[in-house]
This record gives sequence, C-alpha cells and structure tokens, in this order.
Amino acid sequence: MSIRPLAFGARLRQSGRTLRVRRHDGDARRYVVEDSEAGRATLRRDHLSLGGALRDAARTWRARLH
Repeated sequence: MSIRPLAFGARLRQSGRTLRVRRHDGDARRYVVEDSEAGRATLRRDHLSLGGALRDAARTWRARLH
C-alpha cells in the first residue's frame, strides 16, 4: 500500500474560531493542526501521521461543544 501526503487541507470555522489541518512545511510526511481564535494566540501541534492529526482535530472540534 502506498502512502500519499495530504494533497489538500481541512479547515473548520465557527464564530471566529478556525481549526486547520495541513501538511508540514518542512517534512511532507508530517502534519500540523492549527487552532486559532480572534484575540488568542494560535496553537500549533505537529503530528507524525495523518491519522494522528485528524484524531487531534476531531477531538479539538468536539471539545468546543463543552
């Protein structure tokens, strides 16, 4: 099975908060989750796999409901 890097990013937005999943700039095999909100510093988390980045994004997005 071949592994392809994420060819596109994911962006979720609601009420001034944005959550992005994208490929790492320096290493095509790594991914970045960026959580930003107006008036707050952007949180950036690096992941070694796409699966880990998507799990982190899903967990973060669900947490906004609580």
